[in-house]
Formats: sequence, C-alpha cells, structure tokens
Amino acid sequence: MIEHLPLLTPDSVRGARTVTRCHQRLAARRRRVEARNRQPQRRATLTVEHLLLASLCVAYLVSMAGNVLSIAGGP
Repeated sequence: MIEHLPLLTPDSVRGARTVTRCHQRLAARRRRVEARNRQPQRRATLTVEHLLLASLCVAYLVSMAGNVLSIAGGP
C-alpha cells in the first residue's frame, strides 16, 4: 500500500510562503500584545478628574460659608 504513494520532495517556494505567513502572523500577534500593554492617554482623564474634584471642593466651601453666615447672623 505504501509502495504506491509518490515520494514527497521539498518545495522551496511553498516553504518560503509558509515562513512568510508565519512571520506575518507573529508580527500581528506582537502588535496586538503591544497595543494591549500600551498605557492609555491618561492626561485628559486626570485633568477632568482634577477639575471635578476642585469644583466639588469649591461647592463644599461655599455651602459651609453659607452655613457659618446663617449661624453667625442668628435670629
């Protein structure tokens, strides 16, 4: 049964195509991993957080000053 099978010989063109495809897939995988591990732009997020925190502090201080004035003004 095996005697009737053709003898396989290496095909350099097919081997080169296979190596090229492997390199392309490895490069794509490397790009995905690097993109996943890359730090996102945090500067804009931090600026918004700082502005939000500052506005809450100002609102709290204004409210507290209003309470102090209402207590000090008395009846």
